[in-house]
Amino acid sequence: MDAEELLQRYATGERNFVGINLRNANLSGVNLSGTDLSGVCLYAADLRNANLSGANLSGADLRVSRMEEVNLQDANLEGADWYCAEMYGAFFCNTILPDGDIVTAPNQLE
Repeated sequence: MDAEELLQRYATGERNFVGINLRNANLSGVNLSGTDLSGVCLYAADLRNANLSGANLSGADLRVSRMEEVNLQDANLEGADWYCAEMYGAFFCNTILPDGDIVTAPNQLE
């Protein structure tokens, strides 16, 4: 599945995209709130300014992805690998981090 197909399916109401491969996908500025992206490969994907609030990204491969200004409010990142991801300005609130810690207060990475 490519980014275009993902967005088309999301627009029709589908929210379960477990384990798909979106390596190098351009998802900059998209709204994928409430989506199940657990186990998804987003290696080197462009997620700048994306809305991933309420998304399940547990076990996702986010290595080397561009996540500047991404909205991760209420998202689950437990077990995700975000090694070398660019996260400047990412928004966290009630977010489960990869190590299981929870950011409860609004927080932005500087």
